[in-house]
Amino acid sequence: MRVNFSAAGAIKRLQVLKVGLTSHITFVLVTLTCAAAVLLCGFAWLAAMKVDDLSLRRQADFVRQGLEEQIAALPREQESVTKWDDAFLYAKQRNHEWLLDNVGRWTSQYFGHDRTYIFDDTNRLMFAFRDGADAMPPRLGDDDGHEMTALAGEMRAALVERAAKPGAEALGQLATVRTIMIGNRPAITSARPILPSSARMQIEAGQEFIAISVKFIDGKAAESIAQHALLEGLHFAPSKGEDERAQVPVSSHDGGTIGYFVWPPIRPGYMLLQQIAPAGLGCLALLITVVFWLGRGLHRTSLTLLDSQAQLTHHRNHLEEMVADRTAEIERQREELDRLLVHERQVNALQRQFVAMASHEFRTPLAIIDAAAQRLCRSTTNVSGDYVHEKAGVIRSAVVRMVDLMESILASGRLETGKIILKRSEGDLKALLVSCCDRQRHLSRSHVFHLDLEPIPDVLTFDRSAMEQVFTNLISNAVKYSPNAPDIHVRARADEKTVEIAISDSGIGMDAEDLPKLFQPYYRARSATGIAGTGIGLNVVKQVVELHGGTVEVTSELGKGTTFTILLPIEFLLSDQQVAA
Repeated sequence: MRVNFSAAGAIKRLQVLKVGLTSHITFVLVTLTCAAAVLLCGFAWLAAMKVDDLSLRRQADFVRQGLEEQIAALPREQESVTKWDDAFLYAKQRNHEWLLDNVGRWTSQYFGHDRTYIFDDTNRLMFAFRDGADAMPPRLGDDDGHEMTALAGEMRAALVERAAKPGAEALGQLATVRTIMIGNRPAITSARPILPSSARMQIEAGQEFIAISVKFIDGKAAESIAQHALLEGLHFAPSKGEDERAQVPVSSHDGGTIGYFVWPPIRPGYMLLQQIAPAGLGCLALLITVVFWLGRGLHRTSLTLLDSQAQLTHHRNHLEEMVADRTAEIERQREELDRLLVHERQVNALQRQFVAMASHEFRTPLAIIDAAAQRLCRSTTNVSGDYVHEKAGVIRSAVVRMVDLMESILASGRLETGKIILKRSEGDLKALLVSCCDRQRHLSRSHVFHLDLEPIPDVLTFDRSAMEQVFTNLISNAVKYSPNAPDIHVRARADEKTVEIAISDSGIGMDAEDLPKLFQPYYRARSATGIAGTGIGLNVVKQVVELHGGTVEVTSELGKGTTFTILLPIEFLLSDQQVAA
């Protein structure tokens, strides 16, 4: 009986040991699974917050850029009616009907200006078009009288100062732009003198009429900024919104803040978590179920493992290997997901940058063409041939700019897709350079081209169209980035192995930090801010020159000019094979 009692106790202890072991294993597995799930959720949440922060910063950048464009556009739009022979003549004559049709209504309907005022040479209000209606007799509004009078006074003071200093800013470029509150609404205001557009009319200092335009930025301007930034619900608010990251302050001219542009924040990381949360919870529940099922399996297996230490070791090692393999697989999938997310953000950022750049670059020459054509159509006085020639030149220059932009975009696309084939033939590289300079000379008559091209051999083999695009890009850049330095030097040097062509200007130059990135697609130097450009041309130049077996180098110093040097091998230029990109 004692033996049976001892055996029964041993069996009971063994059963207790088996149950405790299997319960412990199940508890550990469930705990590890829950910890892994918590860590994974934490990493996902952190990544989502990082993505949201980046997205909100970019949204704010686009809104800020759109607001700056609205502020910069008002004086440009106002120039279409202030620098015009007809406007100068009829304003002097105080022809109310003409000013109503061609200044008040036109700026309101075409540019969306909310209010237009004209002050005469004694700073007395002589014309007012306010909120889509003619104000007769001319009077300022109850909400903007003080601001408009002060702005006209500032412009008159600037005109007096310019008359006293002949070397001051050009009269046609003189403008006073302010961001103010009119009543309870934010507005952009711009004051410009009304000037003749040709030399047929002269104006004496102190007799200038002053035009003031007002555009409220809480209406159509806000809609335009929202379209530019691709944001829904963008609106002006006098105070800060709930999320400080989804707002951009609107600053006044004295450095204060008159309000904020706020919008419902777009948070792609949070939206992604919302979309994957149901599937993630389902997977977590399935994983816990699988773990419990494995625990039950281990319970049955442990009954046998306790009988054999060898079998226990074997199964333990197998379990460790399985956990290691699954952990490695999860890590690999996480790294692949991170890589794909980074790549997608880069592609989306590049696409948004390109769309914003291209739309802005096409809009500017189209606006120039339309404004010049509108002036020609609305001119009621006798139009001279010089006037027509001037406006036709403006239109042709804008068209050439659009064509060059389209050619650069198409060439960049063909280069990226590998569909360019050099069609080389014998030709005169020197004559091609002279032709490019002559064409640019007609577009920019203020610049002087100094050519030294005699060392270039008379007959070489190259793709004329591609090289013409290279020279056009470099020469037009030299002109564009040296507005106050008229001398452009184009020099050539040749020896037995290389033809070297250098295009130099004395313009604004670049920082040394910008030079290594200059030939990347869509990259623009910091010194080029405010000057139209796409960032495509130099990338096309580099690739075309490399297809010809050559290299392109650049040296520049901020404020002292830039030199681009093209090095082409003589051996390549004397062969007649076709080269595919």
